[in-house]
Amino acid sequence: MSQAMIIDVTVNNVQEMVIQNSSRLPVMINFWSHSNEQSKLANTILEKLATEMAGKFILAKINFDKEKVIIEKFGVTSMPFYKVVKNGEIATEGPGLLTEAAYRSLLNANITEEPSEVLRKQAALAFAEGEYDETVRLLGEAAKTNPNNFKIHLDLVQLYLHTDQLEQAKELFSQLPEAAQKDKQGQYINGILYFTEIILSAPEVPVIQANLAENPADCDALFHLAGYLVLNGKYENALQTLFKLFNTDRSYQAGTPQKAIIKVFDMLSGLEPELVTTYRRKFQSLLY
Repeated sequence: MSQAMIIDVTVNNVQEMVIQNSSRLPVMINFWSHSNEQSKLANTILEKLATEMAGKFILAKINFDKEKVIIEKFGVTSMPFYKVVKNGEIATEGPGLLTEAAYRSLLNANITEEPSEVLRKQAALAFAEGEYDETVRLLGEAAKTNPNNFKIHLDLVQLYLHTDQLEQAKELFSQLPEAAQKDKQGQYINGILYFTEIILSAPEVPVIQANLAENPADCDALFHLAGYLVLNGKYENALQTLFKLFNTDRSYQAGTPQKAIIKVFDMLSGLEPELVTTYRRKFQSLLY
């Protein structure tokens, strides 16, 4: 997760923190003073937005009373006063205290999408059109642009899974940092990896259905069916099947029914939050 970028600018760091940084992200400068309540309120609002929009802009706070050299250079004579700097140039500026909504609108108008994210979107389009070599090329370019954007690598894991390259997917996912694996996309992929492994040794679906018709309490059949349902996007049916397995034998494979249910909850936390909430409640009632 990106962190808010909030810096106190002095004459010693203004070149690096404002001018140089503005080549990669917009820099919102707020000129403020302890003696000016509106300028302090502007700081509070902008700090909130810097947290909310972490990674999208840099908030640079300049003390009007202390940094006279900078104030003179920027030609600021009153407070509150803001300037947005992009690529070393003033993109927009103005006096007075704005509302939170106005500051947000101003920032959104000046935020340029991070280059690696642009390439990710292009890769997603190529993937949707079945152009997998082009997808890999674009993701490679995105990784060069921003090696720290772990979503690029998660996209590549998903591509490997889609093209039946399970070992490559597992190896790459295992090498990703914990932050990537715990990300909502990462948890979803982790679930897909888990259930893909399950069905590797499973019979075909018609055989599973025949086994369940003969014995509805067949734990192996229930477990394998749940795996197929998850991988085909039938999440509620998968949970219902896992609940049946849990009720049939919660000790199956050393407690696997509960582990599998929690795995589905984790993988759907960002995709189907309402479904997770509903079934988590139902599962709690089964546990106690």
